[in-house]
Amino acid sequence: MAENPNREEELARREALLAQREAQLEKEQAAFEAAKAQSETGKKKLLNNNDPDFVNPKEKLYDKFPLTVHQMDIIIGVLFALILLFLVLGFTHTSFFGLFGG
Repeated sequence: MAENPNREEELARREALLAQREAQLEKEQAAFEAAKAQSETGKKKLLNNNDPDFVNPKEKLYDKFPLTVHQMDIIIGVLFALILLFLVLGFTHTSFFGLFGG
């Protein structure tokens, strides 16, 4: 029975140490998250000057064209097919207008 009080004291000591480590880890995690959030929002780039309402020019351009993702995929597919068509025609030395007339 002499072992039992020592064992309980050891367990209590380990639990206190574990709780202390968990508190330290949570504190470090919170500091890391705060630093990460601050660095993402506080990045000064060439154009934004830390303005929180800044919208990049490319996004402004996209906002002018009310297209869905599916419509953009179709447009990109058509443009990609045209690029391939002109590459093939260029390598075979065939005129684009020669495809339509006889």
